[in-house]
Amino acid sequence: MKTDDLIAALAADNTPRPTPGARMAQALPVALLLSLVALVLLWRVRPDLAAALGSAAAVKTIVPVLLTLVALWLARGMTRPEARARAQWALVAVMVLAGGLALAQGIATQGFAGLIGALDTPNLITCLVSIPVLSALPLAASFWAMKSGAPANPRLAGVAAGLLAGAGGTAIYSLHCPEDSLLFCLPAYGGTMLIVVAAGALLGPRLLRW
Repeated sequence: MKTDDLIAALAADNTPRPTPGARMAQALPVALLLSLVALVLLWRVRPDLAAALGSAAAVKTIVPVLLTLVALWLARGMTRPEARARAQWALVAVMVLAGGLALAQGIATQGFAGLIGALDTPNLITCLVSIPVLSALPLAASFWAMKSGAPANPRLAGVAAGLLAGAGGTAIYSLHCPEDSLLFCLPAYGGTMLIVVAAGALLGPRLLRW
């Protein structure tokens, strides 16, 4: 449907419709809460969670939470036909660049042997499986909310939905993960989030086309 056709259709229909933001406020907290409950019941939180959240290890939870908030701002901005969301994309890029620089510094300090050693753990497989599973409900909620809008670029809107869900799922999974090393968390969390982002990019054109 072209933009002019959409405007004409909306003008002819006076039925109040919930905005994407309103739908997001309804669905996303429920989806994240259900994922958190699933983590508590099926994965369990790490035994020393209180101590971890009071130490430098809290960064691995705080950063995904911040990224979730930025991605929420981005996803809401991507639901309008005229939206470009330049500020949101720029902020995402800054966060990704900061993560890349931190990883590069870690490798420079500990070498690739340190990176391989950090990733040589069964917890890597757990991470790669768990984050997409915990992100599934938030991803569905994001698409449901964004579908009530009119994204100019459904694929990029899907990327935003995937980033939102992936960051939220990562923040939840971090409450279980016993690995605190930067050389584990940055590549493992970042790489697994990319899986969810890729899923959003693939589903966006199918679910968000108008």
